[in-house]
Parts: sequence; C-alpha cells; structure tokens
Amino acid sequence: MDVKKVYDENGVAKYLIKGTTPTFMNTLRRAIMVNVPCLAVDDVQIYENDSVVFDEMLTNRLGLLPIKTDAKTYKAGDTVKLVLEKTGPGIVTSKDIKCTDPKIEITDKKILITKLGKDQNIKLEMTARMGSGEEHARFQPIIVSYNEVIEIDNEKGYDTKAIVAEMPKGSIEVKAGKLFFADPYNTTNQNQHLDILRKHNVKIKYSTTDFILTMESTGQLTPK
Repeated sequence: MDVKKVYDENGVAKYLIKGTTPTFMNTLRRAIMVNVPCLAVDDVQIYENDSVVFDEMLTNRLGLLPIKTDAKTYKAGDTVKLVLEKTGPGIVTSKDIKCTDPKIEITDKKILITKLGKDQNIKLEMTARMGSGEEHARFQPIIVSYNEVIEIDNEKGYDTKAIVAEMPKGSIEVKAGKLFFADPYNTTNQNQHLDILRKHNVKIKYSTTDFILTMESTGQLTPK
C-alpha cells in the first residue's frame, strides 16, 4: 500500500491511497470518525436563562460547539470547564464563552447561541469531556469520505470542444485530442462533472485499488 498527501488547505486534507480495497477504505473511514477522541460539551448546569431558547434546546446547541482540543494534554475521559455569563440586550455567541484552560477555546467565534432582551440574563457552566464518536456525533472531530480514483477512457474519440464548453472552467483538459481531468484528485462537484460527461457518452474508468481519502475538520482537531 502506498499513501501520499495530495491536498492540505483550509481544514481539508486529501490522501491518495494506492493498492488497497473498498473494504479497507470503509474500515479506515469508520475508525477515524469513531475512535479519535476530542472535546465536546457533555454536561450543562444552567443557573439562569431568561432567553427565548428553552433549556433543552440550549444544551443541544452547546453540545455541538466545536472546541479546540489539545490532544497532547487531554486524554480519553478528561474534562475541562467552560462558563457563559451575559446580560442583555444583545446577541449571545460562542465568543462569549470562556474556558478555565486558556489553551481550550471555541474555534468558531461567530456561532449564534441565543438572544437576550433588556435586563435578561444567561448564566451557565459547561463541562467538556474527551469522548469518541462511538458515543455521539458531537465527539466526531472530522468528516471522512473516500472516492475511487477515476479517469476518462479515451479509447474512442469525443467531441472535445462541446465537452470543454459545457464543463466548469479549468476542470478538464485536452491533450493530443484526448480528455483528462485537470485535477484527478479533486472530488468537489465530481458528480456534476460526471453527469455532463455521461451526457456526451464519455466512458469513465473507476479504479478498484486506488482511492482518495478526504478528511474535513469540524473544528476540534486538524486533519493532520
């Protein structure tokens, strides 16, 4: 088996994995999603909530906040406290949450939590715990998928001008009268591209041994 990183930007990493099977790729995908621990709000103590959001809805929203995880310091089962206290009027966002450990923070500061009117208050304490995706989706630090490596079968000729004109700009190239994907590892909008090619009766070859593994961070950990 051969593994090569082909993309790593903006919280998304892609790996080209050669010489394996769909069964292994799916096992790897599931293992990454459920066995990599991360921090997520596991318990909420609400002391005051005058907002329009019910306590149950509020705790559900807090449980899905992406918390930056220090995997070197925190191990499975470890906990850390976060507090939220604010008086209205105003919007309450994830930026208002403070953690007792300065290394831990909500990675996205613009998440709307609730809205407070004049003289309304919200005061609560959260316990974030290191858990795994096997327990709940909030403990899944990353979204993982895989795709077969594909290429265009150029055994027969195609109307390359018509195809290039219809395909998104820069997605396909013509070399010596043959069609090639400009970036064979880019799976974004792949189904849209394939639909256009099929409309022109372009034959696509799917590899049974080579795959692209895509990992997108939800905020707790980086794909690395």
